[in-house]
Amino acid sequence: MKINIEEQKGWLESRLEVEALTSNKINQSLVKAFNACKQGKGLEKYLHDNAWDEDINGGTKVYLVKDRETGVIVFFFALKSGLLYRAIDADEYDLSMKEKEILDLCVKSHFDTSSELTIDDVFGWYEDESFDKDRLRKLIEERIDLKANAKLDLEQTAEQNNIMRVAKTFPGIVLTHFCKSEDNPFSKLLAFPLGFYVFWEIIVKKVLYISSILGCQYLYLFAADDTEPEPIGNSFYDYIYDDIYDEESVAIPAYKLVEYYKNELKFEEVQGMTILKPTYDFNCFSLIQPVSMLENNRKAAWIQHTDVDK
Repeated sequence: MKINIEEQKGWLESRLEVEALTSNKINQSLVKAFNACKQGKGLEKYLHDNAWDEDINGGTKVYLVKDRETGVIVFFFALKSGLLYRAIDADEYDLSMKEKEILDLCVKSHFDTSSELTIDDVFGWYEDESFDKDRLRKLIEERIDLKANAKLDLEQTAEQNNIMRVAKTFPGIVLTHFCKSEDNPFSKLLAFPLGFYVFWEIIVKKVLYISSILGCQYLYLFAADDTEPEPIGNSFYDYIYDDIYDEESVAIPAYKLVEYYKNELKFEEVQGMTILKPTYDFNCFSLIQPVSMLENNRKAAWIQHTDVDK
């Protein structure tokens, strides 16, 4: 008899357990048996060779999702703290080319000691232009204050090396690794991907707990997506997106990984701030979502699958 989504979620909750990698010495040998699909071998290698030391050293916290009945690792993920920022010269709001031109000119003229040009002079040139002049004037004044304060800080502290002065910082958490074992008994028993459950019911709950005791505004990741779409059942997306297919199923095109993260896990492209991207994640796509939206996004994501299941 087919059980509904909520019953499947309850069954998984009773069947799976989450354990910090280095909390149990036996995990050092257990991880050697973890087997990802062909395109996930880089993540598999990380778990085999680097995860233990990085966890011990505090660089990354690695978690194993195990089958309670067998002790087999069916999934692993890793989290670390992160930081985003908005540069002093970055535009917090969308500006037209004309507005951007006026802002840059006014700020440059203000700090040019040889220039006698004022903000009023510049605005006078565009008197007949249609844009929100009050808003733009406020943005110009804010930008001038930011740059002036940064200059003053440099003069007062003499901190020049190893210091980047920015307009604002945003604390975050990075989902650094997210990988399903190719050898697990759950994929064909569920009406949703195992990774979907792990993200929304395990990872998100950890992130929400962390944000309850530590300032945290964003969850972000770097998605490695260098493949072409192909039918589910023959692609690397199987190790994350592993829908049920029976004899009557019709193969449909697999989402690219980026689209999977956007559609199923509710991530979006980075806007209005700058993300720090390490060498390890070069050639990956940067995606983000506000921690404040996680609970609502979680509900919406499950509703989508519940509607599909009907």
